Amino acid sequence: MSPLELQQLVRAALSHHDGVCAGFQVAPTTSNARKKRPSSSIQRLVPLSVACKAPELLSGRVSALFAPCGGSPNALKPQNEVSESSSDVIRLHRLLKALESEQKLSSFESAVLRDLCEQQSARVLAAMAGNASVAQKKRFLLDLLRPEGSIGLKTELQTSHHTDKGEESLHAELVAKKVAAIGRRVFSPQVQMQILALSRDGWKISGSKSDGRFVDTMELLNMVERLLDKHVLPEDHGAHLLELVLGQNTVLWSALQSFKNDGGSLSDLETTAKRLAALGVDPPRPIARKKSRKSPRKLSKSSKSSSPAKKRVSSALAVMTSLHTQQMLTSLELDIIQALVAQDDTQVLQLLCDFELGDGDVSALRDALVGIVEEITMELGDEEKAAAAFARGLDDAVREEDPLVDSDDDSDSLGWQRHLSFLLGQWQAQHHLTPTAAKTLRRMVAQRHNLLESAYEVFAGDGDASELLDTLQRVAKLQRQIEQSQAGQRVLNTTSASGVSLEDVVRQMQRRGTIQAGDAAGLLVLFHGGNEALQAANEAFQADEDVHELEDTLLLVVKHARFGSDAEEETVDEVQSVARLLAEFGRSGRLELWQIQLLMSLVKAHDPRLLAAVDVYDEDKNMEELVDTLEILVELAAWERHRRAMVHDWIAPLARSNKLPRGGAERLVQLVKARDDRVVAALVVFLSDNNRDEFVDTLVRIACLEAMKLKYVQADASREGHLVLDLLKELEGKGVMTGEEREQVEELVCRGEARMLAAMDVLAATHEAEDFADTARRVLAKTDERVEEKELDAVALDEQKIEAPSDDVEVSASVSEKNEEEAAGEESSQTEEQQLTCDKTEEGEESEAEHQEDEESREKKENENGEEEAAVEVEGTEEVAETSEKEQEVEAKDALEKEQKDDD
Repeated sequence: MSPLELQQLVRAALSHHDGVCAGFQVAPTTSNARKKRPSSSIQRLVPLSVACKAPELLSGRVSALFAPCGGSPNALKPQNEVSESSSDVIRLHRLLKALESEQKLSSFESAVLRDLCEQQSARVLAAMAGNASVAQKKRFLLDLLRPEGSIGLKTELQTSHHTDKGEESLHAELVAKKVAAIGRRVFSPQVQMQILALSRDGWKISGSKSDGRFVDTMELLNMVERLLDKHVLPEDHGAHLLELVLGQNTVLWSALQSFKNDGGSLSDLETTAKRLAALGVDPPRPIARKKSRKSPRKLSKSSKSSSPAKKRVSSALAVMTSLHTQQMLTSLELDIIQALVAQDDTQVLQLLCDFELGDGDVSALRDALVGIVEEITMELGDEEKAAAAFARGLDDAVREEDPLVDSDDDSDSLGWQRHLSFLLGQWQAQHHLTPTAAKTLRRMVAQRHNLLESAYEVFAGDGDASELLDTLQRVAKLQRQIEQSQAGQRVLNTTSASGVSLEDVVRQMQRRGTIQAGDAAGLLVLFHGGNEALQAANEAFQADEDVHELEDTLLLVVKHARFGSDAEEETVDEVQSVARLLAEFGRSGRLELWQIQLLMSLVKAHDPRLLAAVDVYDEDKNMEELVDTLEILVELAAWERHRRAMVHDWIAPLARSNKLPRGGAERLVQLVKARDDRVVAALVVFLSDNNRDEFVDTLVRIACLEAMKLKYVQADASREGHLVLDLLKELEGKGVMTGEEREQVEELVCRGEARMLAAMDVLAATHEAEDFADTARRVLAKTDERVEEKELDAVALDEQKIEAPSDDVEVSASVSEKNEEEAAGEESSQTEEQQLTCDKTEEGEESEAEHQEDEESREKKENENGEEEAAVEVEGTEEVAETSEKEQEVEAKDALEKEQKDDD
């Protein structure tokens, strides 16, 4: 038997609980027959350990010796202290019994624990009587039992953590989803990336108050979302406020508790949140200051003087807390004052010391401290005004407003457009606006959109450039969403809900900006690669047609897939490598989404052309050549896939709706069979922008052009000619033009005179009869001038013919014969023109073309005849000059001969 077991046995047998058995006292038994010897009356002490080894020593009269707990201090204590210690021991025994039953300790472990508690009774009683929690007391007792490391305790703590781990992870996921939803509602790309990074960082809270913290966090997140939706909180301030919420800022939480428990107003809570958000964002630095404002906080600090003053402000801080309790100070003001005290601000410490040493005027102290806080917050306002002044192009950052001098010309109605365009260029260069948003806003500025004009009027009034930028970002995003929704609505109107596929949903999500181009390409790669999750989502979508459910699933896949991150290097087959290459082209914007869809179908079909192009790229690494080859393959694949659909789904409905001219449908079918370049280009553009109206209009125009080539519009032209003649007669009836003018105009129209036809088109479009009459008179006057010039040229030519020498009579005769032939030709042409004017309305555009050819041939003949006449005249003059020169030579020779004769 061990000493501990013997000790427990003696205690149980004697029912003694006040001390610890340390040994035994043995007295020998006396016999009546013998005399008592002096040595026999000696009592001996047997320790507990010796008694366990030699139990035969316990023969005789045995009495147990109990040692009092803690060195028997109870004998020296008063009676009340002894009773208190006994009650503590009883309470400790109850705790040990409860722990034994809860932990299911063995009898040996229970005995050891009781023995240890008795040996260290003072320490154990002090720990049990302290302010420690129940878990700490339990851990203390278990550490006594297992001093080297309590495995059972660790198991117990781990089980408690495991039970709460699922709930905590659920809370963290809900908070992350809420933050991500807020991030997708903002317009600034930088702020959106910052908020999404916060959502990925996660939200962690543990302890007994985790449920309450989660509820408070969700309430604050809802408040932030509400402030952003109302546009009363700038987006960068909202991002900082989200950081404070996730970081469990004490000031923000105290304001929330005051709102919930003390009956505070919601406006006070929102004001506190906005001020905290503004304090955490650095405002833009002004270029210049109107005057140097010296803040008392920037004075030199002396540690020797601040430390005594800081010791005397404890009661003043208590007064501040009391003022906050009485709602005379806001939570933000109290927090700023406490921060200034912690920073040893000289002015604040001096005010508190004066209050402590003076008469203690609470209202004066409160006003002085609030003034300091307002001075600090006003600095932020000055810096914002300076930034706005710089954005408006002023010389100084802060200057007095002068109503007489204004850099903007308010009298110019287009001044706001020029200034706003200048600001858009600056913000785009500073990457505050994306190129797409800037393009949208410039188009709206050119259209003088009322939203932009109103926003500029507000900016001209308050000079808040950041507010104007935020408004423009929201307007641009709203306009793009409206345009995309209209395009999507047109697509949905043309196709039934059952015809929408997963690829269409991905394309719509990309156009709305829900996912990026790289994410869309990655989703298509996974879907065509046989991803089980996407295949199951597609089957569920085809069954219930729930677009929102499919979009949520796709967003979840994008979140977990992380297409932008570097994938682990692994051996993949040829199809997967090509798919990844296409996904990379999609992320870089080299290929569009519909092109990647068609190429993925070619990859799944192991198209040899595509695989050969990829092999060439693997050898020479020429990406530009590969992209060009892929674009050509995409056009071929698109034509092969949609060629039959062009005939059955597009051309046939157009023919039934009478939108095509006569014979246009048959001609379009022939063009499709011949793979006409215009039809192919129209199909490629339609697959790129999905604009149904523009595609239909292109097909109709191609059909009209082909029908005109095949002379199927003659009847329409004839009908149009009759309408023109009726319109001219109507103008004559109204007195706008005379009968002679009408006949001349009809003649020019029938001859196809370009200027007169253009004037008729303007008349049909504007119905301005007076303007048409003036234009027609000017055209007729120019025509008459041209006719008179021709007549004068003919008269001058006749005079030159009469003055020609006799040697040229034959030539002039031939020329006159030619002129007579030309006159006869002109008379015949006039008769032909009259016949053409009569038959113009019946023959249409073909007769006009023939008439124009006749006129061109006649003009060519006239030019040739004129050239021949000029050549004849030049030859005649040359001959006359030669004869005169010969006569002069003969006369000179005769004169020389006469002189020689006279000399002789």
